Amino acid sequence: MSSRRKLKKSIIATIELLYTDCLFYKIFVVDADKEAADKVITRIVEVQNDLLKRVNVNEGKEVKGRVKSYYKKLRVDIQEQTNSIAKEIASLG
Repeated sequence: MSSRRKLKKSIIATIELLYTDCLFYKIFVVDADKEAADKVITRIVEVQNDLLKRVNVNEGKEVKGRVKSYYKKLRVDIQEQTNSIAKEIASLG
């Protein structure tokens, strides 16, 4: 398992890319739906805060396999959330 610091940096980097894509859409696309873009940006911030909070929580240190399964589930959730947000950004344009 990689360190929590690396996992946090990975989350932040991925979320920054999504945020940048949405911001470029909002600024550079003519007749862009700015309200929908604002909603996506709000969701991006909420997802980032939730994921970073979950990285800090250690669930059941005393049970050996529990921590590993917790972080495995967290990685799956990160992938699902980023894919979902990317689809929302793609549907804006």
